[in-house]
Amino acid sequence: MKLTIIRGGGIAGIVARTELDAQALPEPAAKAFAQEVARANLDSLPAPADARRWPDAQLYEISVESTEHSFKVRCTDDSMPENVRLLVAWVDSRPERIDSIE
Repeated sequence: MKLTIIRGGGIAGIVARTELDAQALPEPAAKAFAQEVARANLDSLPAPADARRWPDAQLYEISVESTEHSFKVRCTDDSMPENVRLLVAWVDSRPERIDSIE
């Protein structure tokens, strides 16, 4: 499984990408990664509210790719559910992640 977080918007408008691949993780961390993704319940999130009302909002696009399924969700800082916020924090805490600026 691979998870990609693209962050954009805000005042500066910088777009940053964070990727984490389960294959890069030790087995216990890969299991924890799968649990965090499952707990975030990304595939059942509602469609995002209209972000154009908040032009300086930080926008997130979170993509999950696995052999079972692939999907993409979008949210803002304000609309992001707590379980998704915890997943983003978990991914950001992993030294195996790959960060880049687009």
